Amino acid sequence: MATLNPIDLSGLNDERLASSVRAQIAEACEKNGFFQVINHGVPVELTDRLKEVGQMFFDLPKDEKLVYAGKPVIGAEGYGSRMVLDEAEPKFWREFVELHTLPLSERHYNYWPQQPAEFRETVEKYTLAVLDLAHRLLAVISENLGLKPTYLKEALGETHQNIVFQCYPPCLEPGKTLGLPEHSDVGGITILMQEGDGLQVAAANNTWELVPNHPNAFVVNLADQIEIITNGRYKSANHRAIVNSDRTRRSYVTFYHPAKDQKIFPAPELVDAKAGPMYRELFYIEYLQALAAGRFGGKRLVQSFAINNPLVS
Repeated sequence: MATLNPIDLSGLNDERLASSVRAQIAEACEKNGFFQVINHGVPVELTDRLKEVGQMFFDLPKDEKLVYAGKPVIGAEGYGSRMVLDEAEPKFWREFVELHTLPLSERHYNYWPQQPAEFRETVEKYTLAVLDLAHRLLAVISENLGLKPTYLKEALGETHQNIVFQCYPPCLEPGKTLGLPEHSDVGGITILMQEGDGLQVAAANNTWELVPNHPNAFVVNLADQIEIITNGRYKSANHRAIVNSDRTRRSYVTFYHPAKDQKIFPAPELVDAKAGPMYRELFYIEYLQALAAGRFGGKRLVQSFAINNPLVS
């Protein structure tokens, strides 16, 4: 999948290269909603430090990690662990800690590990740097669509951000489970840093394409609300995480998503006057409620909000 080769964002600052970089991003958004970026502006020293504090936390004894355990519901914060083998229906094989970082009113430090001591400061600095990257990417994507640079940022409304540290330990029977099952992200845009191979994105003919682990690269994927706002021109993509029997894999995922009361709808500029919009208007809370109800898996959730969709007829 050529669009998974890293896109060098430093070219956006060079008049000779900027149009080519924008075209690469546009192609990735149209084909599969996944791409990788390098020279993204987040310092290597900061990404390395985040990996260090993440590993130090996961290396703590289980009882020390359980101090930060959260409730097992969608959108919950805190530490969790799910190791389930099921040959008939592969489930989860991971431990994680999820933290809400923005808005500040939703930053609950009682779920933030106090060990290592640098954990909190590192997460705050890292997520701020990644937020800046998300805004820059949304501006490029908006302009590629013929919209003003701030369109997608404004369409998503008040910034809501969370970060998930994920650890996928070795599994003696990897064929019976998945690190994370097939899904598309529900929010706006997701930026992921991975250590080791294991992330796969849906490809043609019901196959899976491995997202290669490039040093100092971020994986960027569009989420369901961008598909709705772009009226289906740009797609969110199904993806999953696989596990292996001989090594631990870690990833660090930052999600940028709307506020629950944000109204989401296709950009009028991208709606054909004759065909009309592909998706109906909704408040983001409706989407989260449909997710929690578990009525549709994978891409079927966003399709359930399409107008004249057979899933909901």
